[in-house]
Amino acid sequence: MTTNQRSLSAHRRERGRGQALVEFSLALIPFLLILMGIFDLGRGVYMNNGVNQAAREIARTTAVHPCNTSSCTLGNSSETLATIAAQKGLVPGMQSNSVTFACTTVSDVVVAGTTCGSGKFVRITVSVPYAAITPLLSMVAPTTFVSTAHVQVP
Repeated sequence: MTTNQRSLSAHRRERGRGQALVEFSLALIPFLLILMGIFDLGRGVYMNNGVNQAAREIARTTAVHPCNTSSCTLGNSSETLATIAAQKGLVPGMQSNSVTFACTTVSDVVVAGTTCGSGKFVRITVSVPYAAITPLLSMVAPTTFVSTAHVQVP
């Protein structure tokens, strides 16, 4: 093998390496988009389940402890506030103003007044904002997760 043939062989190997680099960079972009989409989907499912669980837990606690004994406003008991604080630590983006309280009848008609007596229902609505990181998923993903729970006051 002559020196000319060796340099030609080395040139072909280097060209093959450059081609592999271009192919890798072209395959990397869709791979990263799919990976980010899977991450976003998992985060969205986690947040949706967290919002649903938060609404159920807050409703259960509020039904058992509807209000403070000194001032009876629905949802101001220390147990309900502790449950909200615990859920804020579990659900990313949840704030105190994300939770709304209502006293309703069995047919979901809101009862006037601040007290919610025995036989009535507590309706809790929790809403938490969500923003997808993946560009394509952000067009179809919801911007807010909302969950409502109804629990009868014993």
